[in-house]
Parts: sequence; structure tokens; C-alpha cells
Amino acid sequence: MKKLSYHVYALLTILCWSISYVLSRFIMDEFSALSISFLRYIVASAALLLLAPLIKLKKIDTRDLGWFLLTGAIGFFIYMIAFNKGLETVNAATGSVIIAMVPMISSILSNFIYKEKLTRTQWFASLLSFVGVLLITLLPGGFTINVGLIWLFGAACCMSFYNLLSRKLVKKYAAIQVTTYSIFAGTLLLSMFSVSSFRQVQQASWLSLFCILLMGVFSSAVAYVCWAKAFERAENVASVSNYMYLTPFFTSILGFIVIDEAPGWSTVFGGLFVLSGLVLFNSKKASAQETIWFKQVSAEETEDCAAVIRASFATVAEEFALTIDNCPTNGAFTQAYHLVEDLERGKLLYGVFYQKTLIGFFELLAKQNQEYALEKVAILPEYRHRGYGSLTMVYIKALVKVNGGKAIQVGIIEKNIRLKKWYEQHGFIHLETKQINSLPFDVGLMKLEMN
Repeated sequence: MKKLSYHVYALLTILCWSISYVLSRFIMDEFSALSISFLRYIVASAALLLLAPLIKLKKIDTRDLGWFLLTGAIGFFIYMIAFNKGLETVNAATGSVIIAMVPMISSILSNFIYKEKLTRTQWFASLLSFVGVLLITLLPGGFTINVGLIWLFGAACCMSFYNLLSRKLVKKYAAIQVTTYSIFAGTLLLSMFSVSSFRQVQQASWLSLFCILLMGVFSSAVAYVCWAKAFERAENVASVSNYMYLTPFFTSILGFIVIDEAPGWSTVFGGLFVLSGLVLFNSKKASAQETIWFKQVSAEETEDCAAVIRASFATVAEEFALTIDNCPTNGAFTQAYHLVEDLERGKLLYGVFYQKTLIGFFELLAKQNQEYALEKVAILPEYRHRGYGSLTMVYIKALVKVNGGKAIQVGIIEKNIRLKKWYEQHGFIHLETKQINSLPFDVGLMKLEMN
């Protein structure tokens, strides 16, 4: 379940968002779109504020306050204004299509910013889901072309940047904390619509107010916490954002259940395209379709290997503020002579290759009781999230087994939650946390017992 949990969180989010589209139909006659946005986030802020004392929240680094403000501004304030401005002149079907571009825009941005590359099959799968959205929305409603498209495209870009910013923040803070501070920031900015919103509240029916309450708690607070949690668990941005293709399909189904709006054949066929695309995108064949191979490294090849290790560990060094002064043994500062010394100590050095390119590295050292120490596991950033790390771990397990090993031990930065979860997915168990005087972080020791 841990490996697949981001699917559950993403699905819960899309379900909650789809519910909001259905509920909004009950209240559009009594509230303006921007008033609905402000009021639902006021409710969401209150709900998250009530939960805060029950949850141990990490102290916010003052350097990150700007990131939280930016996330709230882009994801809740600017997005809402651009989205509603676009819908003033564009029909709902066209709006759905433009917003459905968010997964593709997110994938393109994460490719450039986070170096999260997708395989050809995954791009095709994403396109297949987008075609499904076109079938669901355009066949019944047609397409509108006017200036509203610019506003809606801006809204899609805002949501895409929100996805990337959430991805950045959940690496350091809990999902509920990221959501809470971001929604607070967005609500504060949306408060410019508070006067007109509260006037509309005074004249609204109890049914409309109840719908606002549901949208605030479930479609905002719960939904965005789950969305952030999905980014925390997933390997890349696209794996989560692609679930947004399901929104029109889920909305049609819920519309049938709640207000008896029978879905047309376009919804059925479009839904099949969307689901097929999601299944294909998440298949093992799609994420690791190219072949990689492994080779034991000699002293003559250590220069290239050291360069790969440095490039791979640079992201970790940046995230945890490691320097050559406070942590000279970190992989980000590995030199060729370090690897030569490792060879002389009897360590097994292996390179990971894609076609003819060296893309990764790892070391193994035989210890007592048929145990092996795993060190310097590295995959270049531009080759991550394709399944190569998992294939490397499969090879490591097989290599240890062939050499008569019974267990594998590895030490990681204890606060590197993402890496810890990755090892747990491959069968490792956390043993203990150690403090080492020469290191600026606590070390988490993990172990895998071979079957």
C-alpha cells in the first residue's frame, strides 16, 4: 500500500474536486464565483486551524515563508481570478479542455525545473487521457474561441506552478502543513472579496450555506491535503497531475448520481480513453521501457564515476545544506582518488549504464555475518523517475545473493523521508538512528534481509 498510496490520495482529491463542481450548481444563483472561492477557503482555513493543535507541525524556516506565500498566491488567488475571468466569455466545455492541459504543462515544467523526464510511452499515455477529456467535454458542448482562452491558459499555468511548488515544499514539510499555510496565504489575498461575499451570505439559503461548508471542508481542506500528500509519496509531478484528467469524467458520474444528469456516450467513451491513459502511464513497461546494464568499475574508470556521483548527490547537498567543510565525505564531493581507495579496501564498484552512457553508480562492501554494506547509490537527476533506480536495486539484490550475502545494510540522512520511503518500498526496514560527531545530520540505518 505504501508504494501505491499516492494513487489513493490523488483519487480522493479528484473525487473531492469533482464534488465541488456538482455542488456549485446549487449555489451559483445566490453567490458570485469569486465569493464562492473566498468563502470555501475561509471554511477550509478554519477546518485546518482546528486540526493544527492535534498535529505536530515542524517550525517554518523563515526563508521558506516566501515560498508559502507564492504557493498560496498562485494556487488560490491568481488561479481563481484567471479561471473565473476566463469563464465569463468561454463556455464550460472549453474551460474544461484548457484546464485539462495542466498535467501536460506540469510535466513540461517539471522536465525543465526538476529534470523529471518521461518516457515516450508516458507522453503517449498522457495524450491519450487528454483525448478522453476532449471527447467528454467538446462533443456535447462545442468549443469557444475568444480572449477568455488567454485567461484560462493563465489559470492552467498557475495550477501547474502550484503543483511544482507543492512538490518542492513537501520534501521539507508535512503535506497538511504545506496545505495549511498555502491556503491561509491564498485566503488572505482573496479577502478583498470579503465584503460582497458576506452580503451574499446574509441573503443565502441554508442549502447554499451547507454546500459552501461541504466545499470548504472536503473540496478544499481535505482535497488539497491529499493532493500534497500525493506529491509527497509519488516519484514525479506527472504521476500525480495526470489524475486531473479524471475530473470531467468523475463530475459527469457524480452529476448523474446527485442531480440525475444522465451522462452521454461521449462521457463513456471519453472515460475509457482517460482510464486507459492512466493505466498505461503507471504501468511498469511505460516507466522503465529502455534497457539499462551494469558493469564492474576499474581504477581507470573512476574519474567518470566520480563525476556521476557528484552530480547525483548535488541535489541532496543543496537540500540539506551540506558543504565540503561540514560534510566532506558526502557524495557531492567525491573525487576519483576516493574511489581508488575504495577499490583498495576491497569494495565492489559498479557503474549503471543506459545504452553507452554512464548514468549511475553503487558500491558494495562485504562485512561479517554475510552482510553487505551498500554505499554511494547514485542515478543522475535527468535519468530519475524512469524506473532505473528500482532496476538497479533488483540488480543489487541479485548480486548480493549470488555472492552468498544474507542481508544488505545502508545508511541515509535520517531526515531524507523520500529516500527512506524508497528503500522501504524495496523491502528495507529502519533499524535505528545514530548521531555521528563528524556529520551534520543524524544517520538512519536500514537493513534488508535476503530471502
